[in-house]
Amino acid sequence: MDWIGASIDGLPYRVLLPAGYDPARSYPAILYLHQYMMGNDQDVLLHEVEGWFAAPWFRTKFPAIVVVPILDQRGNAGANFGGKRVKPVMEDAAVAAVQQAAKQYHGDSARIYVTGNSMGGMGAWDMLIHYNAQDGDKGRVFAAGLILAGRNGVADPEQAAQVLRGVPIWAIHGGRDHEVSAAWDRTMARLLEGAPGFRYTEDAALAHDVWHTWYERPEVWAWLFGQRAGG
Repeated sequence: MDWIGASIDGLPYRVLLPAGYDPARSYPAILYLHQYMMGNDQDVLLHEVEGWFAAPWFRTKFPAIVVVPILDQRGNAGANFGGKRVKPVMEDAAVAAVQQAAKQYHGDSARIYVTGNSMGGMGAWDMLIHYNAQDGDKGRVFAAGLILAGRNGVADPEQAAQVLRGVPIWAIHGGRDHEVSAAWDRTMARLLEGAPGFRYTEDAALAHDVWHTWYERPEVWAWLFGQRAGG
C-alpha cells in the first residue's frame, strides 16, 4: 500500500489516497487518531489501519483521503492528541495535518471527519469540541466524528454537551472496558439524548478493544460519510 509521508508543525503523518485517485474530483477526508504507544512503530501502526482503510470493501464503497498522524511516545510518553490530559498535546498539529492533506489532494471541506480509538478517541472528543464545523471555538473543520473507546479527561461534560448538541457523533464503547471507563460516553449519551445526529452504542460483549469489531462494519462508515457540514 502506497502511503505518502508528510509532516507539519513537528508532527509526522501519512496519507492514503483513494483507489484510482483523480485530482479532478473532490473527496472526503478522514483524520484517524491512533491509540496510546501505537505510533512508536510506524510499520505496525500502518499495518493495523490498513486492515480497515485499505480493505477492498472500504476503498470501493468509501473513496476517501485518509490521514494518520504518528505520535512516537517513546521519548515523550505524555504526548497525546488532546482530551487525555492538558499537556503535551498535538491536537492543533493533527488538525493542521488533515487540513493540509485536504488542500493538497482536493478534499471536500464539507466532508472532513475525525475518528479515533482509545487515546485517539479522547483526541476525537476534544477535537469535536474545539474544531467541529458548527461552533468550534478554535476552527470549523469536522462535519462529524466516529469515536471508539474514548472519553475526555479535561472538558466539563455539561459545557461540552452544549457545544456538541448539533454535531453528528457516533460514540462506541465496550460494556466490559476496564481500561477507559465508559462513564464519559454514558454521561454524554444522557446529556445529548434527543440531539439530532448523536448516537451511542455500548457493546456488552466487548472490553476495551472495540475497534477490531466496529471499524470492520461498513454501516459505521456509511453513517459517517453520509454527514456533511451545514447539513
